[in-house]
Amino acid sequence: MQLTADISVIPADSLDTHRVTDHQGAVHTALFNAYTGFLIDLACGAGRYRAVHHYEKFDPARLADAPLSCLTCAAVDAGGPDAPRSVADTTRELAARVLAHADSRGYAHGMDNEALRLSFVALGLDTPKKLYPLIREHLTAAMTQRALTVPDGTPRVLVKYTRFTGGTLMVPVGVGDRLMHDGVASGIWYTVKVTAIEKRPSGVVVTVLEKDWPHPSEWGDADFTRWFSKLDRGPRA
Repeated sequence: MQLTADISVIPADSLDTHRVTDHQGAVHTALFNAYTGFLIDLACGAGRYRAVHHYEKFDPARLADAPLSCLTCAAVDAGGPDAPRSVADTTRELAARVLAHADSRGYAHGMDNEALRLSFVALGLDTPKKLYPLIREHLTAAMTQRALTVPDGTPRVLVKYTRFTGGTLMVPVGVGDRLMHDGVASGIWYTVKVTAIEKRPSGVVVTVLEKDWPHPSEWGDADFTRWFSKLDRGPRA
């Protein structure tokens, strides 16, 4: 299966980069979650455990100002036609293909390892599992960008959105969004799809339809912001 993968749909700045010293004393370019500061991998693809022990948080003391001594990281940083590819660039392109595949099916991509594996099988790709954390990071960035984007002219109603790889932000609601009702006190948890957002004399009203329920319900914007959180925006056509 060949699908056009547009890497521009995934923000190039979805990762933070800093130089870090690994346990052997080599200086690498490290790739961090831009929202949480979590160390994901090294640009050479050696894996985050070169700089942190298993089940250990990243020690900020490992941040370095020294020149890169990892030969692969240095070659990636230097660029040029013969430079090796950064694992960040490779995984960004793989994420774009996975996202295009999800769009072709008509629903958002799952973020667990099994969902990623099945996508790569469908795409005919033999992708190492060690790349999944970075692929997932790029996918999360793309889904965050979609969550932040609604059609022009949509009345502004904000709800909470939690990124899969960490970080919470307030995002606008648009027609076609899938949301979760956060009835914590009552123990009610269900998903709805937004069918309309209208300005009325009483204020902005959001109309939603619950799955397997024939009648839509209407919510004022204040209550809607309080009780709903955004899961995802519908895939692009």
